[in-house]
Amino acid sequence: MLDFLQKRDKEKLENFWSLLIEPEWISSAVWEIENDKVKIVSKSPPTRWESDLLNSVDVSLSACMQNLADETSDPSKTVFGVPSSWIDGGNIKSEHLEELKKICDSLSLVPSGFVVLSEAISHYVKYEEESPLTGIILGVSDQNLELSIFNLGVLVGVTNISRSLSVEDDITEGLTRLSANLDNFPARIILFNQKEQELEEILETLNNSDWNKIGNSKFIHTPKVEIFDPEKKILAVSLAGGSEIAKVNGISSDLNSQNEEETIVSKLPIEELDNVEDPVGLTAEDLGFVSVNLPKIPEFKKPNFKLPNLKLPKINFSLSKRPLIIGGVGFLTFLITAFILWWFLPKATVTIYVAPKKLEESVSLSLDNDIKTSKLEVKVNGEKTKPTTGTKTVGEKAKGQVKIQNGTAFPINLPSGSTLVSSGDLKFVTISSASVSGALSPSNPGTATIPIEANNIGSEYNLGKDEVFKVANYPKAEVDATSVDGFSGGSSRQISSVSEDDRKSLLKDLKDELLKDAKEKLKNQILESEYLIDSSIESEINDENYSNKTGDEATNIKLSLSLTVSALSVSKNDLASLAKKALDDKVPTGFILRDDQLLYEFVANDDGFDVKILANLLPSNDPTEIAKKIAGRYPKLAESYLSSVPGFVKAEFRFKMLLPGKLGTLPHVPKNITVEFSADK
Repeated sequence: MLDFLQKRDKEKLENFWSLLIEPEWISSAVWEIENDKVKIVSKSPPTRWESDLLNSVDVSLSACMQNLADETSDPSKTVFGVPSSWIDGGNIKSEHLEELKKICDSLSLVPSGFVVLSEAISHYVKYEEESPLTGIILGVSDQNLELSIFNLGVLVGVTNISRSLSVEDDITEGLTRLSANLDNFPARIILFNQKEQELEEILETLNNSDWNKIGNSKFIHTPKVEIFDPEKKILAVSLAGGSEIAKVNGISSDLNSQNEEETIVSKLPIEELDNVEDPVGLTAEDLGFVSVNLPKIPEFKKPNFKLPNLKLPKINFSLSKRPLIIGGVGFLTFLITAFILWWFLPKATVTIYVAPKKLEESVSLSLDNDIKTSKLEVKVNGEKTKPTTGTKTVGEKAKGQVKIQNGTAFPINLPSGSTLVSSGDLKFVTISSASVSGALSPSNPGTATIPIEANNIGSEYNLGKDEVFKVANYPKAEVDATSVDGFSGGSSRQISSVSEDDRKSLLKDLKDELLKDAKEKLKNQILESEYLIDSSIESEINDENYSNKTGDEATNIKLSLSLTVSALSVSKNDLASLAKKALDDKVPTGFILRDDQLLYEFVANDDGFDVKILANLLPSNDPTEIAKKIAGRYPKLAESYLSSVPGFVKAEFRFKMLLPGKLGTLPHVPKNITVEFSADK
């Protein structure tokens, strides 16, 4: 067994383990606390497990350690993430506690606490969204659904449901169990497991479900269903651990830092692991549930700006006091200049949002006959790695020796590969050929000792001494074989392997990413006056290289892919001309067809494309006339006038220089007002 306490130079920062154990998957991470944040140092890809938990944990931790720098200090303190099915009355069930003790003893881990995964996810969502979670968290495994309901971050109830053929029926059953103390269910559902493809299928199923039937109509409105990123589960466990150990306030990444109101890590004393038969009961205080009040942010009050009270000086026009006369003239000049600037300098843009009239028309186009196209081409390549989802049984074949006994009067020859069958119908084959002489008498059969091996892998082939075998097609009464000693070496185990679906899924995901990148590059190739036809995009694979074949043992599979992507572009002016030709006679009076309010949807056909033209018709009012009508008006009065525009919804005023109070009018010069029309979406 791998010992994780390899000798390294210790750093000032202490490292910790996070070990997430799910019904079929194990993930791990090494993290440290830096500047009051959890910093992930290394994490492993998910490892699938079925029966051998200790070995699978060993594999996961080994993968995590391989990515650590030599100078990084070895972690030992460990926070465990576990499913709710492992918990009873706030404590880990004794059978699972014994498993954790075995893991800690074998791998030199020091238990620091545990956290239920659904609660860790709720905790993580609060950090990301800066608000406690009110929603349903649904964990999906091969055999069960784990349903947890949270209200403002507080766990209201949790239940585990055995899976049937209908996920809607399973959710209804779980909600029914928890509905007694709830008037309504929260309208948010977060799905999690390790199989993103399965989650996508469940999400699509739920989005198409009748929610009046699910949950006894306790959903006020259709819930929003979303998927929790599988990569973030181990981060959630690490964040929960850091919150308890050092009251951290975030993860050292792109996540927003914030204060924490509660922590959800349950302390797991070493003494409890040492006493599996009678686990120590933990109180709420022992579990580390604390409340930290967030500091109240003072309300920002807008300063109350006031103009100074300008008092005109009294001007004495006495000829004997010329300085006062000059001062009066200067002030008058200032007032005249200020007035001119106020009248002529301000500028504004007025955007009038209207509910447009909508027109729609479909046109069939023959390429290069009805409209000219240009062909574009780019090459893109990339790599992507995903966890494998397949499993495979591997192992060794049992071997041993048997003594062949020939009771017939004639010698027999057994070629290599001859089949021997045990009394339990287990098949073995001879490793080498053998000749067995005939019997000298009924009590003195011909004999030969030869090696054989099991026909398949597995420990069930490790048979004991004196096991009797049927030999080839000979009657057992005439020819048989007996094991000389016990058979040994037979073994089998489940490993993660590459399935054909893994390869197909990885190809689809990487191809989608590369096509998205190619589309952006194609758009950069065309001019502003051109339009890219999305439905004309075609791709050809130049190179496709997988890291593993189907059936190979691997926890991850990597694909390198190179594509040539082509598409067609057309002139926007040509499209606009086509649209006007198709729609001109359908435009109602008072509206105008504008090029920037046209949308096109292309669908390929045998001869070219079917084009659906979508037009938003805006009022035909003259912007210059409108500018004249609203010049010098206050915005509210101007908006009242603009409400007479057909389809008016609202108006937006943007000033380059807005004066306060009574001076805050629209520019008095109409040409300083830019009037725009826009469709209200």
